[in-house]
Amino acid sequence: MLQKVYRIYCRLEELIVGACFTTIVGLTFLNAVLRVFRRPIITADDICLLLFSWAALLGADVALRYSRLVGMDILVSKFPARWQKFFQVLVYMIMVGAMLLFLRSGFLLANRNWKRAFNSLPISYGWVTLSFPVSCCLMIFTAILKIIKVVTHFKDDSYNVKKDNPDIIGEEFAGAALDLAMEGLEGEKTMDAEKS
Repeated sequence: MLQKVYRIYCRLEELIVGACFTTIVGLTFLNAVLRVFRRPIITADDICLLLFSWAALLGADVALRYSRLVGMDILVSKFPARWQKFFQVLVYMIMVGAMLLFLRSGFLLANRNWKRAFNSLPISYGWVTLSFPVSCCLMIFTAILKIIKVVTHFKDDSYNVKKDNPDIIGEEFAGAALDLAMEGLEGEKTMDAEKS
């Protein structure tokens, strides 16, 4: 039951990010076309600003979930598997600590901006700044789930959290299948070259 709810939550978050991004692109293009006819959409910039803040920060949580957030493991990858897992847990714990600090500051910033209004929208600018603490909460949740996964698989040297798909949609999104597919394509090219 919990896995089903979590899957729905993951899909919903991805749909929101995709919808925000698609709307930004569509609105920007439409506004550019309408400017030619001297009929620009006055609220387009403010709508894009609002949607971009949510798309970028919710997108960071999606990227963290799929282990696609920026990272460097050039040194850590030389260590044995258990040391790598120790460093993964350490990094996720540091992330949780940093997000807790950002969370407090983010809510204070959103509160200060709540009385500020957009130039062309009848809503509070606080909705833009609220995207930061809300995303911090979601990233804390994601990082804690990653810590739990790494700790439960700590003795399994074959487990790698970077290739794990936490919402159990399928390996096609986790990177492992992409790596295998690329290896398969290279193998097919080699076989085709040998046949020729």
